[in-house]
Amino acid sequence: MNSSVRRKEKIRSVIYLSLPGLIVGPLFTAIAFNSEPVTILKGAIIGFMISFVSSVFEIYVFQNNFNKLKFISALLIRTGFYIFIISFSVIIVWVVHESSLNNASMFETVMSGDFRHFILKGDFKNIFIFAISFSFLMNFIWQINTLLGRKVLLNYISGKYHKPRLEKRMFMFIDLTSSTTIAEKLGPVEYHKFINKYFFDIDEVIVSNKADVYQYVGDEVIISWINDRGFENLNCLNCFFEMRKCIEYLSENYLNTFSIIPEFKAGLHYGEVVTGEIGDSKKGNRISR
Repeated sequence: MNSSVRRKEKIRSVIYLSLPGLIVGPLFTAIAFNSEPVTILKGAIIGFMISFVSSVFEIYVFQNNFNKLKFISALLIRTGFYIFIISFSVIIVWVVHESSLNNASMFETVMSGDFRHFILKGDFKNIFIFAISFSFLMNFIWQINTLLGRKVLLNYISGKYHKPRLEKRMFMFIDLTSSTTIAEKLGPVEYHKFINKYFFDIDEVIVSNKADVYQYVGDEVIISWINDRGFENLNCLNCFFEMRKCIEYLSENYLNTFSIIPEFKAGLHYGEVVTGEIGDSKKGNRISR
């Protein structure tokens, strides 16, 4: 997937993620306040503003820069950001609406007693409490989902694999070349940093080619496409060669940091597998031939 295609994918994702705000915003305002047309319109504008700005930051900022932060750090920063976006959007819409009603400037509206009442004693208090609760809960679920793997949490909640089921899947097994030699040369701590960077660097390529990381096994990454998704747009082949290009592009950085450029080989397998949950004290998904 070249850069122009990936850019179009990101723009499309922003559009798709922005649309739910047009539904959620009016629904929330109608339930929490009233169903008057003006209130519904405000809810739609606020909902779209929040979802649009959030999706832009998620795709262009958080996705690339927050993936190496500690769990609690990422959770607090993202929660704070969402609280700010929700609160700011509500205030902006309120100020614009009140300014138009009273034929006043936005500065005059902000300095008015009505604005202070709205912030300190009016509806904004309830909205702010909602923003804190919603932002923390959603980002906590998001972080857990990232920790477990894409779609894993949803599959557990929905019980999709509670009973074993037959599926057709394609697997790609990506093995790091000469990993033992590299580990001996770098030492255990530096080798961990090396392989962690390598896994992070190829992850975006894996996701952009519609694959899921099934598991990491030592120096090996096992990725999977369900049904025929690996054949669509030659995702399975593009994934491998784009990972090669990604590492080549970052080769100077690897040389400066570790004096080694990672090399890898891959194998593909496609066929019918059985997928189901296993274990009790630690649950997991098990895929077997």
